[in-house]
Amino acid sequence: MFVVHLKLFFLRIQFMKDIYVTIINKPSWNSKKINLLRIRLLFLLMLILPISPSYSKEPPVPATPMLNISVGQVAVFDKELQSQRYGLEYRFRPYGKYQLIPAIGFAFSENNDSFIYSDLRHDFWLNNHWVVTPSIGAGVFSDGNKIDLGNDIEFRSGLEVAYRFKNNYRLGLALFHLSNAGTANQNPGTEALVLSVSLPIGR
Repeated sequence: MFVVHLKLFFLRIQFMKDIYVTIINKPSWNSKKINLLRIRLLFLLMLILPISPSYSKEPPVPATPMLNISVGQVAVFDKELQSQRYGLEYRFRPYGKYQLIPAIGFAFSENNDSFIYSDLRHDFWLNNHWVVTPSIGAGVFSDGNKIDLGNDIEFRSGLEVAYRFKNNYRLGLALFHLSNAGTANQNPGTEALVLSVSLPIGR
């Protein structure tokens, strides 16, 4: 059940990107892309369900804001563009019925790329220690020496798997995808793989 709802989460993300591209950018889509969009819309109308905490276990401890410090590599699937990447992120408390977690962050690489962003995420607890956290957001990307993503505005989607220690610290591994969702003539996209430590702040 968890895997099904996780797939639906990312299907919604891709559908929202397609809608944005269609309405805002108005590219010339071929029939294959239009049919794919219609299939996604039909699938969502049939299976759409709100993302609810009932799909996952309850958090083992009361949620607190967290400071996330990360280090990793950008352009992990392109050796010519790879560089070290560092990031700092503030994660707020979960809000609302669906316990969505807003976050703001800043990341930069040794190739002088930088990314300022905000996103939303949700914790799916597998047990008292392991948590899976999908996220979706957008921000402003500044090109560096090597990577050119085609636009200043970039969308970021990702998935983090983390282990929670008894003191509520988390050690996580995450993979993120950045792209402009077709809002520019070129949309090369890139991926970042990061290792992070999340520190609880307050109570």
